[in-house]
Amino acid sequence: MISERFVIESDLLRNRYGLVEFGENGDWVVLKEFPLPDGWNTESTEILVLIPPGYPATPPDNFFVPNGLRTSIGGMPQNFSENQSILGESWAQFSFHSQEWNPSNDITKGDSLLTFMLAVERRLKEGA
Repeated sequence: MISERFVIESDLLRNRYGLVEFGENGDWVVLKEFPLPDGWNTESTEILVLIPPGYPATPPDNFFVPNGLRTSIGGMPQNFSENQSILGESWAQFSFHSQEWNPSNDITKGDSLLTFMLAVERRLKEGA
């Protein structure tokens, strides 16, 4: 059974990022065309987020992109490692941890997958 929270969070992500794919068990999400700011070697990328078993009390940790993402001058990002085997594919991992995480039953008043992705946006605006 799909929870009301799952439906709301799915809609929030789709409204902001477009095409979103979720794992059957709700244990991962892929944003298919995540727009990247200037400073990267592509305009958009897929982003994979693993959703931990204790979510929403436990925040997502790290995010993944296809191998090959580089800065616009060809450099490797910091805190980044390629060739991580996830869901039967090879991904590059950004080591990224939520500094604060305060979920609420009312999604508009607490952290969610959307607020995590907004933090990812801020991280990617920092560049390498």
